[in-house]
Amino acid sequence: MLGRLGMSVDEAVKAYIDFAGAVFSKKKWFFKDGTFKASVLERAIKEIVGRHCDGDPEARMKVDRPSTKCKAFVCAMPGANLGAPRIFRSYDVKENQSYNCTIWEAARATSAAPTFFKRIEVGEEGLKEPFVDAGLGCNNPVRQVLNEAHLVYGKERRVACIVSIGTGHPNVIGLQKPDAFQKLLPTALIRVLQGIATDCERVSEEFEKEYTDADGRAKVYFRFNVQQGLQNVSLAEWDKLSDVKTHTDKYTGETQVGSNINQLKQLLTAGPVIQRTSAEGGLVDTAGLR
Repeated sequence: MLGRLGMSVDEAVKAYIDFAGAVFSKKKWFFKDGTFKASVLERAIKEIVGRHCDGDPEARMKVDRPSTKCKAFVCAMPGANLGAPRIFRSYDVKENQSYNCTIWEAARATSAAPTFFKRIEVGEEGLKEPFVDAGLGCNNPVRQVLNEAHLVYGKERRVACIVSIGTGHPNVIGLQKPDAFQKLLPTALIRVLQGIATDCERVSEEFEKEYTDADGRAKVYFRFNVQQGLQNVSLAEWDKLSDVKTHTDKYTGETQVGSNINQLKQLLTAGPVIQRTSAEGGLVDTAGLR
């Protein structure tokens, strides 16, 4: 929404509230290939795309003309290889180009979460692949963000700022008494879901060590993730969005979190300073990638 569709934050929040109410308010009668209707999801996505792409619900991720919009990508997992996320981009890269699918296909692929929506096939005719939500192994794609920045700008550019926003610490299935729904889940799927919960924080910890100074202060990498209160709010509970806001406001009001937000704000609003001279006599952008 913010990247390819160029929506403001307020527009995106309003659109998501309407979207969630339409998609998650009614469950399917029979639990088969997802709890909710994929057709309703697709229709809701297309309506949003059409409103922000000159009435074209079939608009592609990448456009032929140069764009000043923020570069954006989403991740989805090929059903045949859950260990290698596929990236759908709104921009070109020098290598490893991805299939230029429609915006709604990209959004649909990243929404194919296990037990919620059935998978979707994306690709050229005769070469279509089934995709599921990249939360299966790539729920914190900060490493992919850095890789994409290197593809676009080159590895020689210094990284000045990385911002990672989580969706709250989840409960890990298996560390507590399972409810009736969890008892119905296959053991293999439970192991996958446990992996999702632990993988997010593992990736975050790796980046904190890599991009934090000796005093433990965040200089480049900023991670914001509500610690308490969102564990019991599932993807489908659109009527609990007010609870999400309440717990998020409490989290951002914490002293250390507020300090990190102010530090990040100063870093993001600082203009690029090109003043350092390289050994070859050229100027180097000391601001780096944000």
